Amino acid sequence: MTFSHIALATAAVLTTSLVHQVDLKMGSSDGVQRLEQLWVVTYVDNGGREIVARAKLTTGDYAPLIAADAARLESIIPVAREIAKANDVTLQIVKFSNRLIVEEIKP
Repeated sequence: MTFSHIALATAAVLTTSLVHQVDLKMGSSDGVQRLEQLWVVTYVDNGGREIVARAKLTTGDYAPLIAADAARLESIIPVAREIAKANDVTLQIVKFSNRLIVEEIKP
């Protein structure tokens, strides 16, 4: 499934009335602003696999609909709505919020 005619620039034009509970816990004792949660827009393809939705940029490249902060989340929701409507597909906004460092890879 290709979402070829939707640009992320659309997000600046569209508005949303949804209210989102966003908990931005990015401060830490060492001063590093860490990602504590991510939102991902997904859909289920014809093969039954959950796929991250992508939007076509004005450059022709594709960008995944992923947010790590409130502003980005608010900007991708209208784009997701347009993609769902244009492609007659159900999209989901999935929140991941249990940070677990699996491994540190150092030089």
